Amino acid sequence: MGNLKVHDKLDIQAGGQVEVLDEFGSGGQGTVYKVSYNGKTYALKWYHPGVFKGKENDFYKNLENNISNGAPTDAFLWPKAITKVYNDQFGYLMDVRPSGYEELTNFFVGGRKQKQARFKSFYALCTAAINIIEAFRALHNNGYSYQDINNGNFFINPENGDVLICDNDNVSPFGTNLGIMGKQRWMAPEIVMGKNDPDKNSDRFSLAVVLFRLLFINHPLEGRYSTPPCMTKELEQKYYGSAPIFVYDPTTSENRPIPGTDHNLKLFWNVYTDYVKDAFIRAFSHDVMMKQKPRILEKEWMDIFIRLRTEIGRCPYCGQETFYTFKGSHDIPCMECGKKIPITNALQIKNQILPIFPGLKISLWTVDSSLEDIRTQVAEVVKNPKDPRLLGLRNLSQRTWSVNLPDGSQRPLPPQQVVPVRAGFEIHFLGGTNDSGIIK
Repeated sequence: MGNLKVHDKLDIQAGGQVEVLDEFGSGGQGTVYKVSYNGKTYALKWYHPGVFKGKENDFYKNLENNISNGAPTDAFLWPKAITKVYNDQFGYLMDVRPSGYEELTNFFVGGRKQKQARFKSFYALCTAAINIIEAFRALHNNGYSYQDINNGNFFINPENGDVLICDNDNVSPFGTNLGIMGKQRWMAPEIVMGKNDPDKNSDRFSLAVVLFRLLFINHPLEGRYSTPPCMTKELEQKYYGSAPIFVYDPTTSENRPIPGTDHNLKLFWNVYTDYVKDAFIRAFSHDVMMKQKPRILEKEWMDIFIRLRTEIGRCPYCGQETFYTFKGSHDIPCMECGKKIPITNALQIKNQILPIFPGLKISLWTVDSSLEDIRTQVAEVVKNPKDPRLLGLRNLSQRTWSVNLPDGSQRPLPPQQVVPVRAGFEIHFLGGTNDSGIIK
């Protein structure tokens, strides 16, 4: 049947017909068309002839199963329906991507035709990372692996960090591979070397690359060592497969960033706090890349990025975003104006010590991540309206807190009420024994 034309009609397996309205674009696997179905507009991915190399039936059945099971989260532009087969060709319907979203690649590079995309704020950037992590955590928890995570899969709203994930037709249950290997520079070393089929462990390597590039823009494995005058297939296999080296590997400086191409990497490496950098140093260590040690799980990435987002606030001097992270001193330098911001109190929740500053919001995940809730905020630091120098902690939850005072007494704090920020106060956010925060 080949390519489709405007006004062509195709039967949908579940009933009804789609009509082709326009073409969105074409890629390696197929062409995406704008179509009408049951009075609504959708995108139809129509596969090129021969793209499945004899696995058409397996691919078709896998798509049917994914449609039946539904998307793990709303972030996935998940297959909605599948067409009937026409001379070994078929396609599937998905929602049309709304306006306001940028392809992940656009955050890395810009040019005359495409201006480089930029996040409105660090808060939006961290939210994008959290949304990506949440999506793949749900995907893996539902028994799937994505198998082809790369820069073309993600569309991100730079204003608020909302994420949409496309090309979900390669998603397969654990242990199933339909011949998809991935995209160079995003694949795990074991996939590059052909030692394994893609699975959730290779997904986790690719996820680490995506998160690194969100924060630092540059590629984590591309430096002096891995940038030869002439790249060959054999060298690609070495640099991304058999002998990759992280650009900030603490055991060797062989692959440090190349001067002139390292502005973003050096700038942001100095911006982010040690616990973020330490995680990437581990994710791209030799032992983890070679699977001699386990890859970082989505749960740990979620802990890191929710903490990082929690520590974002406004500088009281210049009004710009900065990270309120303790670095051996209770005076925190603003990353924009450089002035030191004095911190009087901190809130300790489990092993985290969070500086208390106006606007700080505490998420339910920070208090108890076992509840699997990354959206709900339980507390917010507010200024005293009569004396802005004094701070309080407002109860944003639906439950009454129990506040233990230094004299041993207790007092309840109903929703929307405020407790003063004073050293020694212990707040039980959820009414349990392991959900408290202590003001230092």
